[in-house]
Amino acid sequence: MANFNRIAFLYDFLKRLIFSQQLEKAGKYFLDTIPSSSKILIIGGGTGEILKNFNSSHHITYLELSEVMIRKAKKVNSNSRIEFVQADILEWTTNDKFDYVISPFILDCFDEMQLDQIFSGLKNLLNKEGSWIQTDFYPKNRGHKLLINIMYLFFNWATNLKVKKLADFDSLFKKYNFIFKRKALFYHSMVESRIYQKID
Repeated sequence: MANFNRIAFLYDFLKRLIFSQQLEKAGKYFLDTIPSSSKILIIGGGTGEILKNFNSSHHITYLELSEVMIRKAKKVNSNSRIEFVQADILEWTTNDKFDYVISPFILDCFDEMQLDQIFSGLKNLLNKEGSWIQTDFYPKNRGHKLLINIMYLFFNWATNLKVKKLADFDSLFKKYNFIFKRKALFYHSMVESRIYQKID
């Protein structure tokens, strides 16, 4: 499994160097549609920038593998209704149910076999008609694909990430019976934030 501890201290700097504020804008775009008092699972939240967009009425489980990232996230928002969990999504289990799953730029760290396991598990954790806000890279042209390949080369080297290409997220959401609801595009349409809803 990739270890982001080594680059946690400069992760946000690298994001903004390449994408300016576009990744942050994409990650938070639909968050204001989440009702108060919702139970939310955030997977791979990184340094915690996303936590600035929630209030004390939200019940949040913040799942992140990197202990350094979690330390940084706690400094952003240490609300008592946020449960910080250091764990691998492939191994983590819980009896909790959630109204929303949020996955900001994390599914690109897994291959399709791993994603099958993740989708199966997360679908079971969502309440009836629960929603999934997915934000990630959706390349549209050769330039986009080249940039993504370069990023994978960097993360393969810096974090020991084994994945080398994006999975087909669309097919996975369809396979697990999620309905696509809305999307917003960012950074020359290379980045998309999407809302899906569980239908069974």
